[in-house]
Amino acid sequence: MSEEVTKKKIVKRWWSWEDALLIVLLAGALYLPGLARIPLFDRDEPRFASAAREMLRSGDMIVPRFNSVLRPEKPPMIYWLMDVSYKIFGISGMAARLPSVLFGTLTLLVVYWMAGRRFGRATGLLSALMLSVASLYFVEIRMATADSVLIFFTTVCMACLWEAWDSQTSEDGVPKLRPRVDHLTDSAGGEILNESHVAARGHVSIGVVLIFWASMAAGIMTKGVTPIFVLATMLTLSMTTGRAADLWRDWWKSPGLGRVIHLPELFFGLFRRGNWGWWRRLRPLAGLGVLIVLVLPWFIAAWHATHGRLVEQMLVRNLVQRTSTGLQGHGEPFGFYLLVIWGIFWPWSVLLVPAAYHAIRRVRGKLVMSIDPSPYQFILAWVIPSWLIFECIVTKMVEYVLPLFIPLAILCADTLVQSWHRMTDVLAPKWFAAARWVWMAIWMGMGVGAVVAGWMLFATHHPNEFYHLIPLAAALIATGAAGAISWNRPAWPYVTVLCFGLTLMIADLSTLPSVKALQLSREAGQQLRRLRAEGFELGAVGYTEPSLVFYARGHIDLFSSPQAVLQKVPFNTIGAVSRVIHQRYCIVADRRDMNFFAQHHIRYYVWDWFTGLKVAKGRPVRITLLTNVDPWPKTHARSRPAKSQ
Repeated sequence: MSEEVTKKKIVKRWWSWEDALLIVLLAGALYLPGLARIPLFDRDEPRFASAAREMLRSGDMIVPRFNSVLRPEKPPMIYWLMDVSYKIFGISGMAARLPSVLFGTLTLLVVYWMAGRRFGRATGLLSALMLSVASLYFVEIRMATADSVLIFFTTVCMACLWEAWDSQTSEDGVPKLRPRVDHLTDSAGGEILNESHVAARGHVSIGVVLIFWASMAAGIMTKGVTPIFVLATMLTLSMTTGRAADLWRDWWKSPGLGRVIHLPELFFGLFRRGNWGWWRRLRPLAGLGVLIVLVLPWFIAAWHATHGRLVEQMLVRNLVQRTSTGLQGHGEPFGFYLLVIWGIFWPWSVLLVPAAYHAIRRVRGKLVMSIDPSPYQFILAWVIPSWLIFECIVTKMVEYVLPLFIPLAILCADTLVQSWHRMTDVLAPKWFAAARWVWMAIWMGMGVGAVVAGWMLFATHHPNEFYHLIPLAAALIATGAAGAISWNRPAWPYVTVLCFGLTLMIADLSTLPSVKALQLSREAGQQLRRLRAEGFELGAVGYTEPSLVFYARGHIDLFSSPQAVLQKVPFNTIGAVSRVIHQRYCIVADRRDMNFFAQHHIRYYVWDWFTGLKVAKGRPVRITLLTNVDPWPKTHARSRPAKSQ
């Protein structure tokens, strides 16, 4: 092939509008149902939603606050997006969740483009479909938190970074030819695959560069961790490919003690001879200028508005405390993510081991068929170093590794597609064929477990809630059966996406909205808003969940103990001469605090009471709305709430 033909890019549209429409429709069907009917879950969702509401009502778009207190946990991007949704749809839990749904859907489209561009349309579509129902991804995309937005901007950054990685040229300056599978025919005597060779460009367009740095800035303004994934991938690629790979091979050939002795020499050689040239494709000097222009103004404004307190607390909490201590009781040992990935990436975690083996074989190139290892190098460099970094951070929460679901989904989809067309044999071993019974047993266990748990919790006193669990349990068992029947066939992932998607829809439309215990804060908040309109100030002790603040639609004094309540709220005591109290309070209290008031002969009036579930603790709770003055004075004709004591 001549140099002129080599340099010419063969244009062939691999993508389809029908695929994009299918992804959008699937995302809408999966993520929109139940957004309004299922209340915000404590504790992160109502904190984000309430902080955005306070920002909108106060007009201060610089400093986020929750319940009138500085909230240094996250930068303001997610609050700005929620405020836009509030202005369009009104302040509600559904409006707070809509930005997450939107950006989660956009992430699926980016994954489709990113995977399909390198592995073909079948892999691109399958990657997006598989990711859409991965357990933790599905949960987080429907929550009013910053994770969905962070995943989108991080994925866009990595997509642009992959473009820069693909733009490398060979040593003689001729663009490399990268094979790409555009479509796969059936195996009935036809061609197994149809390849088109796309020449890698020697440059990256200015548009891609601007999108990269703008997405980096947006990721920093959302949660701040996007540079970890980007820099870890860039450093790993530069220090393990090209001439750097020869250094690793030479170092590995040294005797055991020689490896230790030559380790400093190895790292010095990696920095000196590493594959750093492709970094220039992203124009780092100009890009850093764009990054500073987009990020620095908010930090300056926040510093000025809070005299440095917000920025200082944000840096201390996120850079110091999260890395060195178990913040909020979430300190976990090294290996935590390796343990939980089998559950949070379900149902595709069954493919993780063969997919990892598949990628390693492609990178090492020890196969009869010659396939470009570059995409697999990028995927491994995306997953491994970032994974190790988050394992080393003391504070561990399962959502921290969510951006790594994207390369894992792409790799699993590529493993399936290549297995169907006998381009890899990693799914051929007998152990994987036998794994269908483990798969079936897990799904049956989840279905039976749902029935047993529902019977123990609801059958006696809440039979209607138990009946709503039965369709969910049946759908879980049916998903396992359908997957076992189609196991390791081309239909298997699509059947699983369809069945598990329907199961999730049943949970969102029927099961979760029917659980009255989850409505505790919403029902109590409605009464609190009524009392606020009557001129009462609001407080809470014992049950101080953030969701109560959101549904009360305003400030609530959150007391740490009943003693703290008595220091601020005036009460009359039983048997003493009553005094006129002008400061009227309604306090949300649980049973323990009610006992304290009774022991200290505090006179109070019960407005209403509610039973439900304390979601953050996973235990039942009963709360009482009590007031320090009679809420039904004789001069006002007012009926008491139906459940008053």
